[in-house]
Amino acid sequence: MAISAEQQKKMMYWMLLGRKIEETITMLFKEGRMRGHHHPGIGVEGIHVGCCYDLIPEEDYIVPSHRGKLPELMMGLDLNFLMAGYYNRKEGLGGGRVPTGSHMYGDLSRHIIPGTGIIGSLIPVAMGAGLGLKVKKSKGVAMTFFGDGAANRGDFHEALNMAAALKLPVVFVLQNNRYSISVSVKKSTGMDHLSVRAKAYNIPGVTVEGSDVLSVYREAKRAIKRAREGEGPTLLEGMWHRWTGHSISDGDIYRTDKERREGEKQCPILNFRKKLTGEGVLTEREFKDMEKRAAEEIEAAVQYAEKDCTDPDPADILRGVYSSEG
Repeated sequence: MAISAEQQKKMMYWMLLGRKIEETITMLFKEGRMRGHHHPGIGVEGIHVGCCYDLIPEEDYIVPSHRGKLPELMMGLDLNFLMAGYYNRKEGLGGGRVPTGSHMYGDLSRHIIPGTGIIGSLIPVAMGAGLGLKVKKSKGVAMTFFGDGAANRGDFHEALNMAAALKLPVVFVLQNNRYSISVSVKKSTGMDHLSVRAKAYNIPGVTVEGSDVLSVYREAKRAIKRAREGEGPTLLEGMWHRWTGHSISDGDIYRTDKERREGEKQCPILNFRKKLTGEGVLTEREFKDMEKRAAEEIEAAVQYAEKDCTDPDPADILRGVYSSEG
């Protein structure tokens, strides 16, 4: 399962772009230039890039979760469109009608299934997408992302059970950041790794270190191949550390400074940079150029949203809301 130098460079750029998006949007919220809500995904880039890199946007579907901006972009969502959506602009994702983060976004034309704010509710939706793909005899795969808290809900077990029973082409990506908002996974479960739950449904369950993008990629590639070939679903657990609170309104007072520092040492970008430069795949100049290009892309999207877009018309508020009368 060789990965070319060019592929690895593309993975690095995606991670840098994802990191810069998260840092920028977090800053814009703190400055009051954005309104609504935001769940920073700083630190999860290795899982997102590793899982999504082998997807085929024309065939596959994703069901993002609270930190889904990078998977959405990797499926072809336009960055300007995404940023304008975060600014609640008429020209953006949601048309200015979705005052929250990417977990409620969606674009079916890009095979991105929109979600809700109800934890775990999208896991059976992904199972349903997998059922649809199987009925249509498609080679497509449905991939859904969720956290350790969602894995404690009935939605998770019901979806895995049905996906396993029907051998549906679904990859369940459990992003285990060790906290369900403020509740430690050590207090909410009785196991070290939640991937062991896959045994109850007789499907593969694997845990991988999310700070190692290539390890994630290899396991995701196996899961995707298994799904395409009609062998059924996989539960892929990626371990990672949130660098921030659950959301911008979370003071993160339940973790110690030592715990935060230990988590930040497991930086997927830093680890990958060291590997690629050490092997001569990537030069420091190339890395700096990637950082500069990512920053320029994000800044251009911010300028587009702030200067070229408009606020939605209040008269449009009832669009999509239907009456049961008549």
